[in-house]
Amino acid sequence: MRRIFSALAACILIPAAAGAGPFDGLYRPNDDWAERWDCQSVGMEGGALEITGTTITGVDNACTLADPVEVRGLNAVLYDRTCTGEGEPYSERLMLMGHDFGVYVITDGLVLDWLRCD
Repeated sequence: MRRIFSALAACILIPAAAGAGPFDGLYRPNDDWAERWDCQSVGMEGGALEITGTTITGVDNACTLADPVEVRGLNAVLYDRTCTGEGEPYSERLMLMGHDFGVYVITDGLVLDWLRCD
C-alpha cells in the first residue's frame, strides 16, 4: 500500500515540477535607465519582464515558448517563440542563456541582457 501511495504521489508532483523553467523570474533590461524599471509591475510600461514556465510576458505582449532544446555545454535553451500583442502575431527562434545576474535573450541578429529583479 505504501508503494502505491508513493507512486501516485510521484505521478501528481512530477507534472507540477515540470512546469517550472530554468529561467523563471522577473527581469529588467540592463540599460542606462535600469533604476527606472519597476520590478513590481509586470507587463506595464516601465515594468518587469516575466518568464514563467513556457511564457514570457512583456509590455503589451505575451510569448509562448515551445520545443525546448538544451544547448550542450552551455546554460542555455533554444525555443520556438510565438508572440501575440499589439500588431500581428509572429514566430521566431529564441535562445535564453543564463548568466550570474540574469539572462541573455538571443534572437537572429539581436542579444538582449536582462537582469534579475532583486
